[in-house]
Amino acid sequence: MAEQNILAGDVSVLDQMMNDLNVHKETIERLGRLSESIQDITKNVEDAGRAVQQEIDSRIKDSTDAICAGFDKTIAGDREKLKDVQNKREKAKLAGVKERIAGETAYIRKQNDVLKNQIKDSFAQENIPMFCNSRIYIALYRTRKLTDVFIYLLVIAAVYAVVPFVLSIIPEFPLWGMILYYVIVILIQSFVNKMIVEKTIVRHAETIDKARKLKEEIYSNHKKIRKIARNIKSDNNEEMYGLEEFDAKISELREDMKRIEQEKEKALEDFDKTVKADIIAEIQGRENERINAMKSELEKKSAEHLRLDNLVKEQRIYISSNYEAYLGKEYVTMERLTELKQIMTTGAADTVAQALAVYKEKHQ
Repeated sequence: MAEQNILAGDVSVLDQMMNDLNVHKETIERLGRLSESIQDITKNVEDAGRAVQQEIDSRIKDSTDAICAGFDKTIAGDREKLKDVQNKREKAKLAGVKERIAGETAYIRKQNDVLKNQIKDSFAQENIPMFCNSRIYIALYRTRKLTDVFIYLLVIAAVYAVVPFVLSIIPEFPLWGMILYYVIVILIQSFVNKMIVEKTIVRHAETIDKARKLKEEIYSNHKKIRKIARNIKSDNNEEMYGLEEFDAKISELREDMKRIEQEKEKALEDFDKTVKADIIAEIQGRENERINAMKSELEKKSAEHLRLDNLVKEQRIYISSNYEAYLGKEYVTMERLTELKQIMTTGAADTVAQALAVYKEKHQ
C-alpha cells in the first residue's frame, strides 16, 4: 500500500500516477518488442539448424550414393551375366530333355509309323478312301464309344438345331429358304449316307474296323509318349544333360556378387566411421560461429525478457494495490486521470477525492 492516502493528495499525486502508468505502458511495449525479437531470433536459429542438417543429410546421401554407384554397376553387370547364363542353361536343359524324350520314345513312335502304314496299305489294297479313317467318319458310321456318341450328337445338333437357328435370326430370311435347307439335309442323309454306307461299310467293314483298332492302338501309344515326357520333365536329376559348365559359371557369378556386396557394406561402414564425422564437423564448424552468436543474443534477450516480465508484474501489482484500490480500476486510466487533473487545475477541487466527486457529479 502507498505510504499516504492518494485520495487526500493534490495534483502532484495525479502526475505521479500518470507517470507510473506511462512507465508501465512503455515497459509492456518494450516487452512486446523484445518478445517479437526473441521469436525472430529463435526462428533464425531453428532455420539455421535445419539448413545445417539438410546440408549434412544431402552431403552424406551424395557421398553414400557415390560409394554405392560403382558397386551397384558391377553387381548389375554380374546380374545380367547371371541371367544370360541361366537362360542358356535352361535352353540347354530343354534341348537335353527333348533329346531324351525323343530317345526314350523312339520305339513307340516307330510302332505308330508301322501301324499307320498298315492302315494306309490295307486301305490302298481295297481302294478305301482315307476319310474312312477320320474321327468324324468313325463317330458317325462306326459308333462304339461314348466319345463317338458325343461327336454324333454334336453333328446332329449342329445340322438340325444350330444352323436352322442361325438362319432364323437372319433378317427377312424366307420360309422357303428354311424348307429348302431341310430338303437338302434330308436328301444328303437319305442318299449320300446310303452311298457312303454301301461303298464303305457294306464292302469293307472288316478292314475299317481293323483300322479303327489300329488307330486306338496308335492313340494308346501317344498316351504312353505323353506319360514318358511328363516323367522326364519332372525328373530332378539333371546329370545326363551336361550342365556342369553352366552351373560352375552361375556359382562363380553368385560368389562374385556376394563378395561385391560385402565390399560395399565394408565401404559404407568405413564411411560412417570416418568420412561421415568429418563431413558433419566441417559443415557444423562453418556454421557454428553464426549460430552460436544468435544463441548468445537469444540468451541475453531471454534474460532481459524475464526481467521485464517480472517488472511488468510488479508494476501491475503496485498500480492495482496503490491506485486502483482507492479510485477503482475504471478511473486509473490516462483519459480519466487527465480529466481529474483538469478539474483540479481549474480550482474546482483541491484533492483527488474532491476531483473524483466532481467528475462523478458531472457525468451522472
